[in-house]
Amino acid sequence: MTEPWELGIAEAAGLIRRRELSAVELLDSVLDRIQDTEVYAHAWTYVDQQGAREAAILADGQAASGQFDGSLHGIPLGVKDVIDVHGMPSEGGSESLRGNIAKDDAGVVHRLRASGAVILGKLQTHEFAFGQGVPPSRNPLDPDRYAGGSSVGSGVAVAVGSGPGALGTDTGGSVRNPAAVNGLVGLKPSFGVVSSSGVLHVSHTLDHVGPIARSVEDCAMLFDGMVEPRGLTLLGGSVSARIQDIPEETKLGVDRRIWSEWGVTRGVVAAVEDALSVLEELGIKIVELSLPDLDLALHASVAISLSEAAHHHRQRLRGAAGRYLPGTRVMIETGALVSEDDIRLAWQVRSYLRSFIPEAMVSAGVAGLVSPTLPAIAPLASSMSSELTGSTTQNSLATALRMLSAANLTGMPGVSVPCGFASGQPVGLHIMGPEHADAAVLAIAHAYERATQWRKHVPVRMLPAVSGAGVEASRNGRDTGNIRAAEPSR
Repeated sequence: MTEPWELGIAEAAGLIRRRELSAVELLDSVLDRIQDTEVYAHAWTYVDQQGAREAAILADGQAASGQFDGSLHGIPLGVKDVIDVHGMPSEGGSESLRGNIAKDDAGVVHRLRASGAVILGKLQTHEFAFGQGVPPSRNPLDPDRYAGGSSVGSGVAVAVGSGPGALGTDTGGSVRNPAAVNGLVGLKPSFGVVSSSGVLHVSHTLDHVGPIARSVEDCAMLFDGMVEPRGLTLLGGSVSARIQDIPEETKLGVDRRIWSEWGVTRGVVAAVEDALSVLEELGIKIVELSLPDLDLALHASVAISLSEAAHHHRQRLRGAAGRYLPGTRVMIETGALVSEDDIRLAWQVRSYLRSFIPEAMVSAGVAGLVSPTLPAIAPLASSMSSELTGSTTQNSLATALRMLSAANLTGMPGVSVPCGFASGQPVGLHIMGPEHADAAVLAIAHAYERATQWRKHVPVRMLPAVSGAGVEASRNGRDTGNIRAAEPSR
């Protein structure tokens, strides 16, 4: 029998609305799953057990009288720890913010609450989402492998079932990267449709808050609950209501030549080629395009993001530089050294790509661009390079950024959907579309998902518990019902 924690967002929301499942029952099952998995997964930094229970009880009381706040009524969700949640620790994975408590909800959390969501807690991240250091979260299929980009806790929690959905942030791929690594669906939305207030920014230009879930339908429903009213207008209304069908004679563009330059491995290419064959069987035409200018995105993105990061962190660094990880501090200090001429050139590249890519798509008559999400399967953590400007090997953060940063730089939406395995590890298919065409890229991903065995989330094979604490009750005088992640054994 299916346990409530195994339900997707859409299925659980439907059961709650029909009064066949209570929000408290769902929450209890998810909390039990957290206790069962955290000793291995280390996905959470803080679980607000008491606050979540109060919200679930309220949701059930409203449901009993036929009142529902929105499509996410009673659904427990996790939030990456660079996004503020009122009354919860907001530490950004950094010792320099240890003990910091958010005084208000981030804009996107306000929207989730208005949609009926139960905010369960905070999820692990690399320090300030820079990709530096080694968060304790473990790859669900192999503890020795990389578990994903800076939204690592969000990806791991959804993969192991300790949350049906989660929020991440994506500056150069950090929603889509952990989605691909963990066999999940992750969306980097169009720029500006989701609020970025209350977020610890790497770059206010490139940062996007995005959803991670186990299916395209769940991802779309979670996304709907995040979008600002103005964003809904830009998107043409609810996204989840428009993913069931794709237009006839839809075309998608591919640039296979650039895959080899990106170092995409044979196993990943094979999985993506199989996915393209499925799309063709669905009536979608695959068109070969040459888009070498996509490679301009990485350098422009690094210049813009690091120079903006230096601005965001300048004041905090003055008083707490010694509590930053060395790698993070070097990146921020590098940003402070970027010349005005280089920044100006990066913005010119951004303007060029914002016109060149859509024009190339219109000229070819394609609705989107498809590619692998990442060049290789999750590498061994011991071989992973976190340098942004180092060599673009298969095991480097730079290569992931090289493949994914065009969507951030241009503001175009990009979604990663599971498309198979290589050497036992998940592979992601990436679909990028015109700005505000989020519904269209999700509809294509949904059509593919329905036609394949990857519709369901990757069956996680949890490994035996390893040494190290999981979660422990924290009695801090403010409440006695919260769970604080314990430091794992190193």
